[in-house]
Amino acid sequence: MWDSATRTRRCDSLRAAAGFRRLMRSVMSANVFRLRAACKHRVVPRMSYRCITVEPMETSTSSDVREERGRQLARMGTIRKTGRRWVVPSQTRPAERYLVDVEDAACTCPDFELRRGTCKHQHAVLFWIAWGRDVDADGNVTETITVKRKTYRQKDWGAYNASQHHEKEYVERLLRALCAGVVQPPRRPGAGRPPRLVSDLVFSAVMKVYVMLSGRRMRSDLEASAAKGHLQHVGHENCVFNFLADPATTAILTALVEQSAAPLQVIEAGQYAIDSTGFSTAVYDRWFSQKHGKLCSQNAWVKLHVACGTVTHAVTSAVVTPQSDDSQLPALLARTRAHHDVRELSADKAYSTHANHDVLETFGVATYIPFKDNAVVNLKFPVWSRHLCEFLLHQERFLPHYHQRSNVETVFAMIKAKFGAAVRSRVPVAQVNEVLAKCVAHNLCCVVKAIFTAGLVPTFWPDAIVAPVEGPS
Repeated sequence: MWDSATRTRRCDSLRAAAGFRRLMRSVMSANVFRLRAACKHRVVPRMSYRCITVEPMETSTSSDVREERGRQLARMGTIRKTGRRWVVPSQTRPAERYLVDVEDAACTCPDFELRRGTCKHQHAVLFWIAWGRDVDADGNVTETITVKRKTYRQKDWGAYNASQHHEKEYVERLLRALCAGVVQPPRRPGAGRPPRLVSDLVFSAVMKVYVMLSGRRMRSDLEASAAKGHLQHVGHENCVFNFLADPATTAILTALVEQSAAPLQVIEAGQYAIDSTGFSTAVYDRWFSQKHGKLCSQNAWVKLHVACGTVTHAVTSAVVTPQSDDSQLPALLARTRAHHDVRELSADKAYSTHANHDVLETFGVATYIPFKDNAVVNLKFPVWSRHLCEFLLHQERFLPHYHQRSNVETVFAMIKAKFGAAVRSRVPVAQVNEVLAKCVAHNLCCVVKAIFTAGLVPTFWPDAIVAPVEGPS
């Protein structure tokens, strides 16, 4: 016969078991419904179950026992660090190892997976760190780490220094040759003064971005360029402003971006990367939020999408639009393939869509785009499914190629460091054209470096009769 306390504990355990069974039935029924719906559409589902843990109340005795066992593991001296995690041997089965992450307070042992609390392996790592380093009165660990900044050695400092010494001189010559291929539109019939040459306007606009001066203060530079024969006429600064604010200028500058990077295709190794970045403006949007009852403000910015080479860091194609990243990949790839031999393309997860994978497969381009955590194999998209399996099963082959994507971040850093991370214009169309002019100036700087370091003899507009720009003798 049970006493009163025994009956109470027995009833509590039965009620807990009944509730646990009801919860498991609800989880299983939800997943069975998902399985039937998925099979109806002939899609292989990914089974996911909620994490259900029953955590017993931890007493001070159990915590002290785990701490003491952790101290014993630390005394064994077999703990070692791999990356940001620690490898701790099992106390009962020495052949097994567990990974402890001190920063995330996590461990791969069954005790932590069940309790989600501090286990003996975590205590062992803390003791190991404390015994090997300085600990203050509050138990804070002071660790002195010497971080060596990774640097990249310049192959030929003499050639690089020469390219920087004569960069502005060569940029003017290259820009003059690039503007020689710009078509002059026919003059409108009627009276009036003759229109300015579009080539002179393009030269003035790009040089304004290159020297990073206002339209008035750069007039002396334009006059010096005219004395060298790069300009036919130095007009008023308002002509340059109106040219940048003209929507027809966008197509001209876009073509110049592609033509300025075309001579560098002989140096590229067929690896290209794609990404987007933003340029801040001096325009602020202000509004009153009725919901929060306060005045809100936001700084407007311009979004640039580029494809670039991973060797020369030249922008092979560019689009300025606030649209999403993934929608710009087909157009950027098509415009890049017009002048470059694209054999592989690297991009981040934002470009991982079914359509983009199909486009890259159609052009025969090797795809190195990582997948999101919720990506699953879908029989309706065989290209997507094959790339997903290759990404999951061949990480050691995927990651070195995907690392080339970091070069596009280098391109953004080069543009913003040399020509500024903001635009001066206030008109939206002028802001777009100013960003494209930054890309043209950046490509010309890359061509100048290739002239001195690789002996490149660039020629723009191959279909037109334009003299190549000779390098230093």
